[in-house]
Amino acid sequence: MAKQKLARISITLPESTLQALDQKIVEQHYESRSQAILDMINRYLIDDLVAHDEVMVGTLTLVYDVSLKPLRSQLVDLQQQYLEQVISSLHIQLDDEKVLQVILMQGVSSDLKEISEQFIALKGMLKGHLELMDAVMPPIPQNTNKGVLS
Repeated sequence: MAKQKLARISITLPESTLQALDQKIVEQHYESRSQAILDMINRYLIDDLVAHDEVMVGTLTLVYDVSLKPLRSQLVDLQQQYLEQVISSLHIQLDDEKVLQVILMQGVSSDLKEISEQFIALKGMLKGHLELMDAVMPPIPQNTNKGVLS
């Protein structure tokens, strides 16, 4: 993959804003001001895509109580209900009581938010967070009708 061409810009800020930025750079462990500003711009652009209800890719991270048998069934049912949006799922047993599940999804941002809210609202869910990205996955060959055995 070809390396992206970079462009240099110059900005003028109030000194107090620059000091606040430098503090964030230290707190967030950025390597440079450029990296921090690029991250902020990317977040702004992602928020704009969400506001315009664009197709995006997202990860839904869940932590739940494994002892609740109905919850497991509800998680599977929801994933099956949203087969068009749910691409993949990974489960990791954290301890005797908790499971971490990461669900990879793709679709219109409002749909992904609504689907995520349904997962997060399930009884026994301890934590849930949706992270949307400004990317779209290529079509998955096994989801097309080509090559289906009769």
